[in-house]
Amino acid sequence: MDHKTNSIIFFLPYWDAKNTTLEDQTGFIISEMFEEDECLKIGDKVYSSNDLHKKDPKEFIREVIRKEHPEWVIGIGNTATILMAYKRQKKIVINPTVTLDDLNWVTPETIRDTYAFFSANHEKDYEMYSRVYRNVGFFPAQKSLFIGDLSSAIQGIINEVR
Repeated sequence: MDHKTNSIIFFLPYWDAKNTTLEDQTGFIISEMFEEDECLKIGDKVYSSNDLHKKDPKEFIREVIRKEHPEWVIGIGNTATILMAYKRQKKIVINPTVTLDDLNWVTPETIRDTYAFFSANHEKDYEMYSRVYRNVGFFPAQKSLFIGDLSSAIQGIINEVR
């Protein structure tokens, strides 16, 4: 059976905020448009909040990975949190929320194949993540991280590990 493979797939954050202002929503959408453009400079496919609208994010991501068999998946924020649980998948996670469950039963292969970046607003997640995982970058001077900030690092990781 021949599967089409997209070697690098991005999952942008999905909108999960409650009781926000129109200004918050507009900022999210504009940021997402810029992120999508940056992702397409690196990867083959980008899934945004539009793709996840009215869907269960965990189910959606699982189905995409099952169908597309990507070499790499890259998630940001809440999609990165979902990707943390994946084994036997090369991944880059940006500002995931990390729990103790994410650190239990982790295989050496998962540690080897998972890369993470954290900004200042995610210092506690960085501290927890770095107890187990070794491929980690922390940016204490930046409150948020964007694909444009990390594009050289992401391309370096992907090219080095292939």
